[in-house]
Amino acid sequence: RRPRRVSRETPGHWMDRITASARSDDERLGLTSAHPVWIVRAFRRALTAEGRGDELDALLAADNDAPRVAMIALPGLAEIPEDARPARYAPTAFTTRGGDPEALIRASDGRIRVQDEGSQLAALALSRFRPVEPGERWLDLCAGPGGKTALLAAEALAGGAWLDANEISPHRAALVRRAVASVPLEVEVTEEDGRDRAARTPGEYDRILVDAPCTGIGALRRRPEARWRKTPADVPDLTALQLELVRAGLGALKPGGVLAYVTCSPHLAETSGVLAEVRREFGDTVEELDARAVVRDIAGSDIDLPAQSDGSLRAQLWPHRHGTDAMSIALLRRVS
Repeated sequence: RRPRRVSRETPGHWMDRITASARSDDERLGLTSAHPVWIVRAFRRALTAEGRGDELDALLAADNDAPRVAMIALPGLAEIPEDARPARYAPTAFTTRGGDPEALIRASDGRIRVQDEGSQLAALALSRFRPVEPGERWLDLCAGPGGKTALLAAEALAGGAWLDANEISPHRAALVRRAVASVPLEVEVTEEDGRDRAARTPGEYDRILVDAPCTGIGALRRRPEARWRKTPADVPDLTALQLELVRAGLGALKPGGVLAYVTCSPHLAETSGVLAEVRREFGDTVEELDARAVVRDIAGSDIDLPAQSDGSLRAQLWPHRHGTDAMSIALLRRVS
């Protein structure tokens, strides 16, 4: 019997046949890197906004590589193990030399755990942009599943601040309570729509984290199947929600208070677009702090954070450049 044609051809030949039908460079990249075209285009635009459009191939490749497991030692409550490798940027982060980290987590009573280094930098940007004054009140408005909440709780404990948390999903709220259980700080976790939660405490908080629901396309290396679950049609509803959460959070700040707007997405609509709308709506009553400078100070090393072409001062992290999820971090101060 003659061999089937599919068995006679090499994988490279079949890839050439597949990509020959591509109608654009973005479509070809999508086929060869297993990314939907709309995500390829979103990545291209976000990198181009930094003047780094030539990094697109490296980013797509990084999305398909298994990420290293990053760990956190909650500051003031746990130490980085002596045999661990300190991470490149976050002073709380490290990687182990291999093996299952579960034993280390159990032995630390949860004060050492798995957490992406970018996620750690996002929380630290809020807690360390200026020294903590005892008695400050903090709020994590969209707290689930609680990793950033636990880090903020440790930072609040060290600085003499108070921390509240909110999560609309009961299941994820339970995860938040579990995450903060290892921190000896009383953290009230409410289960409300974040917009309603912020609205009932106007002008009460010194620092608020809005880790907003987003497309999540910045974490595709850890959740590869997510690239096929989201569509461009999801973006308008998400950006509307993000803006509403930021708007509500700003209303819950004291004058002089600071809100960190964080997304695990580099999509310009979810990052620069939301910030542009905040600037238009709030004018001089809200100012953007230099999140890139804050993250550089925290990182303690030469972290590569190019300026954004729209003039935003947000910090954008990348899997291929920093070894983190593609977190966007912006800091907004309420002037009046």
